[in-house]
Amino acid sequence: MKRLSLRQHLTLMIMSSLLVVWGAMAVFSYWESHEEISELLDAQMEQDARSILLLDLNLLQHLADNESTAIEEHDGTKDHQGKVLPFQVWGADARLLLQNASAPQIGFRAGSGIGTIEVQGKSWRTLALWSQKHGFQVRVFEDAQQRSHLASDIMRRMMAPLLIGLPGLALLIWLSIGRCLRPLQSLSAAIAARSAGKLDLITLHNTPREVQALIVSLNGLLERLSHSMDQERRFTADAAHELRTPLAAIKVQAEVALAAQDRQQQDQALHGIIEGINRTTRLSAQLLMLARLDHLAPETQQSVELGELARQSAARYANSALDKEIDLSVSVESDAQLPIQGDPVLLEALIGNLIDNAIRYTPPQGCIEIGIQRVGGCVMLYVKDDGPGLSEQDKERVLHRFYRVGGNGASGSGLGLSIVERIAQVHRATLALGAGLHGTGLGVSLQFHAGNKS
Repeated sequence: MKRLSLRQHLTLMIMSSLLVVWGAMAVFSYWESHEEISELLDAQMEQDARSILLLDLNLLQHLADNESTAIEEHDGTKDHQGKVLPFQVWGADARLLLQNASAPQIGFRAGSGIGTIEVQGKSWRTLALWSQKHGFQVRVFEDAQQRSHLASDIMRRMMAPLLIGLPGLALLIWLSIGRCLRPLQSLSAAIAARSAGKLDLITLHNTPREVQALIVSLNGLLERLSHSMDQERRFTADAAHELRTPLAAIKVQAEVALAAQDRQQQDQALHGIIEGINRTTRLSAQLLMLARLDHLAPETQQSVELGELARQSAARYANSALDKEIDLSVSVESDAQLPIQGDPVLLEALIGNLIDNAIRYTPPQGCIEIGIQRVGGCVMLYVKDDGPGLSEQDKERVLHRFYRVGGNGASGSGLGLSIVERIAQVHRATLALGAGLHGTGLGVSLQFHAGNKS
């Protein structure tokens, strides 16, 4: 089934609404007109009846016998069509004194007043007046069906111009809606002109407020898309550059192993290959993590106890710390065992990256402390070491992707703290870099809202 266009739908809805309103108005007007006409004709009947009361019986007899010739002289007894009203004159003894030929054949009815009667299947409107002066009753009649015909005729005259003008009105509505929809057509053309390589903002002048709001939303989307694509391009370029170095090193070590003349030289080259592969694997994992985080809001919100995560992460890196004779400790204050809302997988990756960075940059026989403590209504996680630390200039740049601090001999990809920062943003945590243990080294702290959804 073919779907209606917005223009067709609006035209159909407006015309349907108008027809419903007009129909209701027509019905109301018909009944209102019918009532008003009835009141007017009732008043006319009463006036005619009083006119007849002023005549004497001889003149009434003449009027009854000669309806066609008496109209000119006594037009006060005419109905709304110019005919003499049917009437009867009754004496005080309930004897019919006279009636004209068009009057219905009914018997005497006492009393005065107006009403509707049925005579031989035909409805009549009748009014009776009593003359105290002459001692007789005058009753006039009017065909009730003629009243309905009169009301219908008036309604036809009222509705005819409206019905005739209906096609013209529909055309005007169609053209008006088309004019109102022009900004949408311009917007559609502007959107169609955009492409993956051309995400310029849309600018349209003299547009309605509703369309302007849509343009603002679309421009916001285009800005986000442009930013995301720029970010993807930078990420791809940086990743290609960073992967090129370890891959080149692996190639060199492989060539050395192939050309080695003795077993010891070959083993050294093979160990270099394994180290390069490990570094490349770690770099690839971090790149994938960053790519995932760039487009992620935590989908799995659940209660997480940071102290338990910290202990698990410390246990996982215990062997790496032992290899460098580093004292790795975990401190969880008793009042800091408050759960936070977050993604446990991401939070575990955050703590793991902080510990891994600390182990890499802390010299042998150093110290690393992982702590959880309560700060007001927040839970603070910190990782401190007594390594070389960072200068103020390095602290401003260390969160940038692929930035490495030179001169310390540690191997790293420059992505660890970038991953930490992004996970903190996802959980709306506050990240700060400060002093480490004993006034030296580096301390990284994050504050999470306890019990609140990120």
